Amino acid sequence: MSLSVVASRPAVAVRGLVRRYGARTVIAGLDLTIERGEFVALLGESGCGKTTLLRALSGLDPIDGGAVDAPRRPAVVFQEHRLLPWDSLWRNVSLGQPENGARERAAGALAEVGLGERLDDWPRNLSGGQAQRVALARALVQEPELLLLDEPFAALDALTRLKMQALVKELVARHRPASCSSPTTSTRRSRSPTACC
Repeated sequence: MSLSVVASRPAVAVRGLVRRYGARTVIAGLDLTIERGEFVALLGESGCGKTTLLRALSGLDPIDGGAVDAPRRPAVVFQEHRLLPWDSLWRNVSLGQPENGARERAAGALAEVGLGERLDDWPRNLSGGQAQRVALARALVQEPELLLLDEPFAALDALTRLKMQALVKELVARHRPASCSSPTTSTRRSRSPTACC
């Protein structure tokens, strides 16, 4: 009896990525591989290209050179929660989801982030940390193959930020998407998700 080992394809493969804004090159020839279930934190000073890379990985921005092979179903949690003030929390979470079973899926995602009892509440009634948890639930309800976090806790106080980092660590371990985060200054990797947002 012989066993053969098949190497799995990485979740993300970036080769020679170039991204420019006018004459300014922000990313020049970047190579990056992110394995499935791996958590990668991008660290660097403001303006060094962290958000630009996340936007390229998500398909939100075009690239000027190189190649990006990333899942077709990424989810992004932005620096601002971007909740719709005229919709309830469950409707914000289920935005873009099929109507059939949307409330139930949203309820499950909100429960995972500790807001299961707030389905019919409104964004205006939330603290900053609660609003970011709703944004995280909206990303998770999509069951993404790639979770991109763009400094989602930058505006939160230190204690809330620590709690949110622990929550992300727990949720990424449970859902196992490849994860890429731009927390705030080199690149840090971990096979088991590490809280470093």
